[in-house]
Amino acid sequence: MAELKRTLGLGECVFYGVGSILGAGIYTLIGKTAGLAGNLTWLAFLIASVCALLTAFSYAELSTSFPKAGGEYIYAKEAFGKKTGTVLGMVITLNGIVTGAAVAVGFAGYFNDLTDTTLGFVPFAIIALIFLVNSAGIKQSSTMNIIFTLIEVGGLLFIIFSALPEFGQVDYLELPPDGLSGIFTASALAFFAYVGFEEIVKLAEETRNPEKTIPKALFITSGIVIVMYTLVSLSAVSVVPFETLGQSGSPLADVIEVRFGAIGILIISVIALFSTSNTILSNMLGASRIFLNMAQETKALSFFSKIGSKRKTPVMALLLIFVTMCGFAFIGSIETVARIATVLIFITFIAVNLCVIVLRIRQPKLKRHYKVPLNIRNIPVISVIGVLMTLVLLCYNLYSLFTGQEAG
Repeated sequence: MAELKRTLGLGECVFYGVGSILGAGIYTLIGKTAGLAGNLTWLAFLIASVCALLTAFSYAELSTSFPKAGGEYIYAKEAFGKKTGTVLGMVITLNGIVTGAAVAVGFAGYFNDLTDTTLGFVPFAIIALIFLVNSAGIKQSSTMNIIFTLIEVGGLLFIIFSALPEFGQVDYLELPPDGLSGIFTASALAFFAYVGFEEIVKLAEETRNPEKTIPKALFITSGIVIVMYTLVSLSAVSVVPFETLGQSGSPLADVIEVRFGAIGILIISVIALFSTSNTILSNMLGASRIFLNMAQETKALSFFSKIGSKRKTPVMALLLIFVTMCGFAFIGSIETVARIATVLIFITFIAVNLCVIVLRIRQPKLKRHYKVPLNIRNIPVISVIGVLMTLVLLCYNLYSLFTGQEAG
């Protein structure tokens, strides 16, 4: 059977992680988050980031113990058995698909605002384009990812720069209309903006020296994103009232417009298109690697285990993901699709933290190139806190999803 090629280094993994995260929520959902958290939007993002960082520790330990492209599927299979692993693998694959669909809807919002149109086919067109890029090969996908990541980081720095004169003009500690409940509901939504760093572990079979490279990439990526998100969220509420942000389809374009007018809108809207495209790229790639690993070990899915002999890409898995992603894009509401995706990632993060705990008990002598620190009788306290904190945000997210609570 054909194998994936080990061509990626630390820098490429970091670019992949940063690129996957930054386009997902900060360009598309910061407005909805601000509508819920008000001037404390920065705190909502910070709470979400801490929750994500706790789970990054668990991913680091598991990825060095099982450096496989199957990621969470492999971890759950080792901790709970193949059936549970397959279920979680399906959840992860679905999460990558739904996340990609949500970001495709966000891409359409910026594209239609930029062109002053209401073209309904835009989400499907960008998904199709990214499918072709992923089918071309991992090196081609990585090169595109690096270019797009540099563009989107430049865009966020542009936003921070444009807002500097307005820093300190609002009360950053003022509670939103719904008080603490609004902040935690916003944090649950903002968590969608951190989806992506875990995609790094799915590159394990295409990374050189993954036991050392993957954990470093996880923590470097998390640190970069936490700083960027905090500064951007402070910038947004400093320039545009949170009530206005909550109703906007292209919130960061509104922020730029205040200082740079139409030219600023043009620049940031184009950057947002690159950023959202990059997230779709990463999610499609990651989901295909999970599904490939399951297909290689599950007879009923063996049809999807084919790897192209020339490009070394999982062509059939990518095709299935492309079709399904287009189906979810039909929903149309980015906030609804994002909350569905976030439920799936919350379930995944809880499972990943539980995998670390269970494997510490069942396989104490397992070779671990990295171990989660702060342990009590070999039980990682950080992973336990990760489970509890994720459960809290999951409950807020489910409440918002089922009650139809929206920003603004």
